[in-house]
Amino acid sequence: MSGTDSFSTTRGRTLVLAAIVLAAFVMRYSYVRIAVVDSPLRGDAWQYFCYAWNLLKHGTFSLARPMAENVVPDSFRDPGYPTLLAILMAVRGTGREVYDTLLLTQCLLGAASVGFVTSLACRWMGFGAACAAGVLGAFWPHLVGFAGYVLSETLLGFLIMLAIWLLDTALRRESRAMAIGAGLGFAGAALTNAVLLPMAPLLAIVMVRRDAPRRTFWVALLLAAALPSGAWMVRNLTLPAENSAGGRASINFVQGSWPEYHTAAFRAIQLGDPAAKAVMDEIDRETHAMQASPREGWSLMSQRMAADPLRYARWYASKPALLWGWDVAVGQGDIYVFPTFHSLFEDNAVFHAWAGICFLLNPLIALLALIGTIHALLSNKAPLALRWAAAIVAMATAVFCLLQAEPRYAVPYRGLEFLLAAWGIAVLGHLLATRWRRISA
Repeated sequence: MSGTDSFSTTRGRTLVLAAIVLAAFVMRYSYVRIAVVDSPLRGDAWQYFCYAWNLLKHGTFSLARPMAENVVPDSFRDPGYPTLLAILMAVRGTGREVYDTLLLTQCLLGAASVGFVTSLACRWMGFGAACAAGVLGAFWPHLVGFAGYVLSETLLGFLIMLAIWLLDTALRRESRAMAIGAGLGFAGAALTNAVLLPMAPLLAIVMVRRDAPRRTFWVALLLAAALPSGAWMVRNLTLPAENSAGGRASINFVQGSWPEYHTAAFRAIQLGDPAAKAVMDEIDRETHAMQASPREGWSLMSQRMAADPLRYARWYASKPALLWGWDVAVGQGDIYVFPTFHSLFEDNAVFHAWAGICFLLNPLIALLALIGTIHALLSNKAPLALRWAAAIVAMATAVFCLLQAEPRYAVPYRGLEFLLAAWGIAVLGHLLATRWRRISA
């Protein structure tokens, strides 16, 4: 191939990948302009708004309602998403304009995440894998739909993909400055969702011990990832125990131990079902006991589980499939957290069919991602940044299965899932090719 042909091919492929990223933005923007979310500031969204309001008006990170007389700082939620919302409120005000600006921002963040996915897939597996992973990221119903909610998943997904992309770029260029950027990306993700808090520091410590030639590289990343989160943790230690991140974790731990929780929560809130309300009362009783006295809470949980240990063993064994499943459990079901009208995936025949295809593909993609994750963790041949991605997905899955496992929480990790699924296909393809050569020899 001549130099001109090579340049044309490279430019053509770049244009194709850029078109996928543009399509990701157009898809999200079209969705949020048409879809109508009923009472968008409800549940978690309302809490994020309260935090953003108090940051803007009082300079205090607090769950206190707007106009409250006493604004007391707390740590119940993580600061990343409310900070973004507060910045947008400072620029656009607190009316409808800031809501529209937030949705536009999330469309841009979602499209940028797709750009990172295509870039990494192209580096690691080639143009075909980049197109496949990019198209999935651009049009996957959960990723598109969550751009329309006042929820942290889109921002978190962007920060995770940014951090992995910066890590891979830093390793390729042997750049400590970019390693610091990757560390800050991981810190931003941890400050958006505390599940990620220990992950990058732990992985960096492992690399400091194992990768002596690049020790300063990993130390730089470690400090950048740990210091911002550490400062936030020190701040939280000065606050009362009420409305703390630890308290929220204990709530999730108790709720996640009940197989009935998701169904009971929906039926109690949406339908007023007396039986479901009774189950929720029992869950609340255990939750309050755990917060008042961990020993008492553990006692209640252990008594309940001891009555039917096999049932609870099956429940926890099923949690990974639930986490990477399809239907949002605490919400409206399917891909929807809040009641959503005029969704493109309902009103448009083409996108409705596409959502059905994605529903069928979802378990296959999860299986391929599992294969890719296992291979990446066990093989030194996998790119190091991909091995980090696999470790993060594995650790996040373990944490969510210990606490609450539901598809909403997997949404920010879908980009990593698509990359690992593509890697799984590459692994299987290599195994089949090797076996075929042996048979043919």
